[in-house]
Amino acid sequence: MVNKQTADKGQCFCPYCDEEMATAEQPCKACGVTVFYCPRCRKSVERSLRKCPHCGAAIKGEKT
Repeated sequence: MVNKQTADKGQCFCPYCDEEMATAEQPCKACGVTVFYCPRCRKSVERSLRKCPHCGAAIKGEKT
């Protein structure tokens, strides 16, 4: 995963394809992936993880 940081807080980039996204809450229009974020540190995390690799916070999975 690519983690792109910018000085402009209004910009958001897809960690998978590195394209700029309109908002972090919607799927990436370039590659279609839905980006998930850690509730504590707000860094992108893989959907399958249950623990944030950046800060160690627990990540709750979706209920099916």
